[in-house]
Amino acid sequence: MTKIRPLSLAKQLAAVPFHFLYHQWKGAAAIKPERHSFGPHRRQYLQFWMPPEGVVLKQSVVVFYHGGGWRVGWPEQFPTVPEWFLKRGYPVVMPAYRLRPWHAFPQMREDLNLALIKTLDLMKAHGLSQQKILISGMSAGATLAAHMAFNRRELAEIQLDQRIFSGFLSFGGPLELSAMPDVAQVRGFAGGSFQSAAFKNANPSSWLQESEDLPILLVHGASDAIVPYLSSSRFFTQYPGPKQFYTIPEGSHLDSLGFALNDAQASETLDQWLESLERHKP
Repeated sequence: MTKIRPLSLAKQLAAVPFHFLYHQWKGAAAIKPERHSFGPHRRQYLQFWMPPEGVVLKQSVVVFYHGGGWRVGWPEQFPTVPEWFLKRGYPVVMPAYRLRPWHAFPQMREDLNLALIKTLDLMKAHGLSQQKILISGMSAGATLAAHMAFNRRELAEIQLDQRIFSGFLSFGGPLELSAMPDVAQVRGFAGGSFQSAAFKNANPSSWLQESEDLPILLVHGASDAIVPYLSSSRFFTQYPGPKQFYTIPEGSHLDSLGFALNDAQASETLDQWLESLERHKP
């Protein structure tokens, strides 16, 4: 469990609206997506993009889950992210999901499966059946992406397995929930105290196995006051498969998405990892 740093936390939370507006401004020219529902609730939808004509198609489809503390957020909030991947030849899917306080992890877990099934249908319809899925997310979305990648029990229930994924990518993700501050926001998402069975079930690291072979890249700011750096670094230490950790020196929480803006080094690191992923044969 990590202690909260009130001043640093307040400063980074205050910067969130400005980061959001900057991403909106920089990504204003993004290709317009298709919108598809995967359930009756207004939050059960996803956006789908194909790369622009003339760009060589890559071997993975990027599925990216938005952040927002499991309480706010939507796929449209960071248009720079799909734009970055589309320019490199990756089809992109950005799902929404039901949020707190009306819904908690069990309902979000249902939405992961529904969105995955819909994504596979769209891949088939667009001639992408041979591609695998690069599952990814930012902040709270990375928690959900990790569940999709590593919870084999849930995948088996929809007659799928981990072989549909090419890799896992996290930006500022709460991947080891026990390293998060013991606050109502985390307990509310997990559905119980840090010692409860519900919390263990909601904690992505609980689902890791010794046989993990999925390549992962974790990106985290060293000065993240919203999601402690330790939450990613502990997960990284526990992970037995092929892995890479990119630390952003003095980086805040939202700096983890700097690759899509003006962080050239982070962008290059991500490019190099993606190139190795294209060559990886699980």
